[in-house]
Amino acid sequence: MSNQSKRYQTQWATQFYVGAELTRRGYLVSLTLGNAPVADLLVVSPNKEHFTVEVKGQATRNFWLIQRGNPREALFFVLVYLPKNNESPKYYIMSSSELMDERERYKNHIESKGGKYRDDMGGINWSTALKHENRWDKLPK
Repeated sequence: MSNQSKRYQTQWATQFYVGAELTRRGYLVSLTLGNAPVADLLVVSPNKEHFTVEVKGQATRNFWLIQRGNPREALFFVLVYLPKNNESPKYYIMSSSELMDERERYKNHIESKGGKYRDDMGGINWSTALKHENRWDKLPK
């Protein structure tokens, strides 16, 4: 299986895992399909608040590649680590403003050490996400 196929499978699996977890918690979830969806999941909270979720999945503990964007109040990111050995996935939940702030901090850190930062390849370190593990409480109620 090619690396591209593995990434494709990981991304789809993580989207389904997030959808299932949200459904288990009482949210109504819809997958978006198409070439350039605005978000991976359209969600309605138990209290009828609408929001969107971007899912970023990976099967190894690597840098989280995150495109720069304008924070949106009703957009959340769920970063999912899906271990290869059938262990349970790990979820890291952030608002779009939190994630963009973390991305900017990483950029500033690299540049402060004299490094070059490629904005098109930007994101956050693996360890940066850890403090956001299982923070489902950040999502609309």
